[in-house]
Amino acid sequence: MSWHHLALQSPLVSGEKTTAIIEDKEILVCRVDEHYFAVASRCTHSAWPLASEPIEGMEIICTLHGARFDLRDGCPTAGPASRPLATFPIELRDGELYVSL
Repeated sequence: MSWHHLALQSPLVSGEKTTAIIEDKEILVCRVDEHYFAVASRCTHSAWPLASEPIEGMEIICTLHGARFDLRDGCPTAGPASRPLATFPIELRDGELYVSL
């Protein structure tokens, strides 16, 4: 498994998210409380970008059609999406984030 350092300009606070390009993949990195998540950056229903979409609890909401995804496992919790978002392992090491593809 190959780990990639995420060079963020500033640390994420709870509820914030950012995108990163790793090996030509756009990854959405989110923080909820003390937990970090790395998921595919586009809705599986319509490929709508999720970078500006709201987070409620442990879900990210695609406002285009109302699909919701659990950030912990990428699974849709509300349609019309039926396929999960890809998820990626993420670790906080000495204050720095690392993602594995």
